[in-house]
Amino acid sequence: MADQEIKVISLDLDGVLFDGASAVHPITKELGIEDQFLAIYAKQGENRRSMAEAITKGAKIWIGVPTDGTLDPLVENLPLMKGAEETVSSLKEWGYAVGCISSGVSQFFMKPFKKRLKLDFAFSNVLGEKNGVHDGGVHYIMEGPQKAERMAQYLQEKGFTARNLASVGDGENDIPLFRMSSLSIAFNPMTEIVSRSASLTIRSKDLRAILPHFIPDS
Repeated sequence: MADQEIKVISLDLDGVLFDGASAVHPITKELGIEDQFLAIYAKQGENRRSMAEAITKGAKIWIGVPTDGTLDPLVENLPLMKGAEETVSSLKEWGYAVGCISSGVSQFFMKPFKKRLKLDFAFSNVLGEKNGVHDGGVHYIMEGPQKAERMAQYLQEKGFTARNLASVGDGENDIPLFRMSSLSIAFNPMTEIVSRSASLTIRSKDLRAILPHFIPDS
């Protein structure tokens, strides 16, 4: 049964709304910069580079790539997690504000993604641009603490508190958001720490599995 005080639901992108480790990866493949992308994040996976370092280095491979929306169709055609569109639609029909906070993409990705799913909010890394293309700069890095900070700011702007928040994620960078949420769901958690940090764990390849926890009282 749904907690009647929950009004806002934050969903992670990679592994939750997108069925895969990185929604950016197929985009880099289309643009011919896949090898550079994989090399950067392989080092992060080997713990030789922090997330902040990976994002800073990763921004360099986008230099010259358009930011004017011409690449939006690539984002609009990405395969989503099974049931993602129905899940967002149902939650919104039930009166929740639904959005996404991601450490894996930039604002240029999130703009068409927000439009595609009709999200109420979409927060991510903020990369630099100049003359309609990426300039290789990074203005804001969305690590775990920043996810919680940005969400707290959004809640305040809308007149809500953390008591009104539920969050769904799969990675350790979601834990700060879990800690501030009234309800937190580890969806196919990447580590046991993520699972232990959440209110509950769901293992499914269909995002609609989270819906029973938000169905409003009739």
